[in-house]
Amino acid sequence: MHGAAWDESRDFDVLVIGDLNVDLILSGLPRLPQFGEEVLATGLAQRLGGSAANFAVCCARLGMSVAFVANVGRDEFGSFLRNTLEELGVATDYVRRHPDLSTGITVSLSGAHDRAFVTYVGTIDSLHGSDIPPDLPGRARHMHVASYFLQTQLRPDLLDLVARVHETGATVSLDTGFDPAERWDSGLLSLLSEMDIFLPNEVEAQAIAAAETVDSALATLCGMTKLVAVKVGAEGSLACDGRETIHVPAFRLEVADTTGCGDSFNAGFIDGLLQGLPLAESMARGNACGALMASVVGNDAHVLTPAAIAQLTGDEAQ
Repeated sequence: MHGAAWDESRDFDVLVIGDLNVDLILSGLPRLPQFGEEVLATGLAQRLGGSAANFAVCCARLGMSVAFVANVGRDEFGSFLRNTLEELGVATDYVRRHPDLSTGITVSLSGAHDRAFVTYVGTIDSLHGSDIPPDLPGRARHMHVASYFLQTQLRPDLLDLVARVHETGATVSLDTGFDPAERWDSGLLSLLSEMDIFLPNEVEAQAIAAAETVDSALATLCGMTKLVAVKVGAEGSLACDGRETIHVPAFRLEVADTTGCGDSFNAGFIDGLLQGLPLAESMARGNACGALMASVVGNDAHVLTPAAIAQLTGDEAQ
């Protein structure tokens, strides 16, 4: 990382742009149901959700100062989300109450090894570039954009927004999430060349790169953007920065729920880079955060403690 990553005069370490919704998590499913049948869950939780929101609260839990731009509705779910963000240390000055739309909701069906989602979009897809104050990108060391494929209103403004961020000397990362339409482009390929860091999982990486293996996907994507880190679940993470390709194995903890693991990895990885850690150490920090998140039900950022991360990574300086 370079430029504003080292500028301690900025108001925020990270500016997060993207989705914010309520997660209703049904956990402990033996398998996912088919239409016409019923399976029983062993747990139920209501949590703050959305890839961008999960990333924001994980960053705050890791000690970073975080500003978040998102929309919620003028409803009880919107109040719950704003209150939860504030409790977790995320600045909510730019979390706006939309006058017409209800807060988005995702129902997460989660087992020990996989999950599925059903989403009511609501305010999730209501952000525009004009919702981001012109001076805000210059007040952060780094900007992270999440759930690209869900942000159809924001997508046309992203190239201009990224250019504005780069003009301030800050860096930008992107996590697209899954494409519900499964087209895997929608302007993404032209945007990747402007990204500093791209953070797909293995399924997304292979689909975007039209590759049959994760290794070939990584090689293709590495030719498109400066730094790619691919989350490969129980195998850990892979990264390529144009000079080297690295695999860092996962940490082995008992898996309770995989919700939010990728966003937790992203936070740990970006935190490592902003601290100036080498690529492999940043990946290990991301893997540790992902493993810790997997050890609890739901996207519970409270599990990300310095002691827990240090115990996994062996870094006494945490």
